[in-house]
Amino acid sequence: MNRKSLLSNMSIAFFSQGISMCMSALLTLVIPKMLPIEQYGYWQLYLFYVSYVGFFHLGLSSGIYLKMGGISRDKMDKASVKAQFIFGVGYQSIIALIIVALGFILQPGPSRFFVIAQTGIYLVLQNAATYMSNVLQCMNETKKSSYSIVIEHAAFFIPCVIFIVTDVRSFRPYVFANTVSTLIQLIYCIWHLREFVGAPWLGINTAARQGVDSIKVGINLMLANVASMLILGVARFFIDLNWGIEKFGKLSLIFSLVNFFLVFVEQASIVLFPALRQSGEQSVRTFFAKARNAMSLLFPLVYLMYFPMVWVLGLWLPGYEDSFHYLILLLPVCVFDSKMSILCVTIFNVIRRERSMLGINASATFLSFLLTMFGIYLLHSISSVLCGVMIVIVLRSIFSEVYIAHLFGMKKSAIAFGELVLTIVFIVAAYLLSAWSALLVYGATYLVFVSCFRKSIKASV
Repeated sequence: MNRKSLLSNMSIAFFSQGISMCMSALLTLVIPKMLPIEQYGYWQLYLFYVSYVGFFHLGLSSGIYLKMGGISRDKMDKASVKAQFIFGVGYQSIIALIIVALGFILQPGPSRFFVIAQTGIYLVLQNAATYMSNVLQCMNETKKSSYSIVIEHAAFFIPCVIFIVTDVRSFRPYVFANTVSTLIQLIYCIWHLREFVGAPWLGINTAARQGVDSIKVGINLMLANVASMLILGVARFFIDLNWGIEKFGKLSLIFSLVNFFLVFVEQASIVLFPALRQSGEQSVRTFFAKARNAMSLLFPLVYLMYFPMVWVLGLWLPGYEDSFHYLILLLPVCVFDSKMSILCVTIFNVIRRERSMLGINASATFLSFLLTMFGIYLLHSISSVLCGVMIVIVLRSIFSEVYIAHLFGMKKSAIAFGELVLTIVFIVAAYLLSAWSALLVYGATYLVFVSCFRKSIKASV
């Protein structure tokens, strides 16, 4: 791999996502302060629904990403990219109309219907923007793809500040602002791909044939990604169903904080995929071995953030304080889902094992569903539901690492076992001890962990 180019692209990706994350974090902390709990619940319900619109491209964007990853701009088949884009927008518009029609027929209430209708509109715009952004990433033009994220977040952030200053108490203007910001991102991506727009039109038959071919390639990756999201999504859906919109809104605040971290670290996998696709098999194996150890050593530091984070959140949002302790169970999700995203998902895509990833994620989703049903209908406890989700995500990450190591003929990592022990120590200490005592116990345990694996630290650096 070209390390200089890789580090440059990754630094830009993290910087851009860092700016976007700061804007999103500010809004996430301020919006629940401004909106009534019920209105905030509907806002979170909208965000929950739109997080799954990627399912409806049916694998088209994923297929383009896998087929064309690592191809430079001058070698890209621009006419084909344009034809498949138009084909995708066409069938997704039909799906969006069906979703809106179903919402109208079912009549779930004005606020929920508004959420469903806006989800349909967002579906077309977001999937179109994702398609164009994937094309930029395929060509290793990470800067432009990263800047599109910043532009989208800035276009959403500015009107939200106006809503906050003018004391808007309805969630609907925020939904409109989110839709407009996605449209602006799409326009930005199209501008940087304008020679693709000007490419010859291949005709509807060719567009459909090539689009279906990309869907066949990408559907396993798309389904794997959706299954991954459903591990948490199943729990959130049934919490809304059984505990109502207000409890859903409070819990969704915690999910949003976790999601910030996951989206931020996901930028690494976006940069690594085209770089690793252009590298030899030995580079991929070396990356896996070193990155596995480095992340096992680095990511458990996230647990130290729990104690100051809960203290600050309690001061700022006292009305949500009864849900902050759920972070104890969701921070391990940050650690192990991040490793899964950067390490395992990237490797699965590079070595074209999308079906294996789909099988792992589908099995994890099914297990999550069973544990969610057990936690809700037998234990009647949100904590047990979240504990089940956490266990599933930890097991999925560990199994994926072991599976890839087996494919590469490598031994299991002792550091990964130490990481699991750290996670257990954090959960037990955070639940049973006072904040300061838990912080000291976990901090001391982490220092012992680092001391035991200091040679691996040097090797990974």
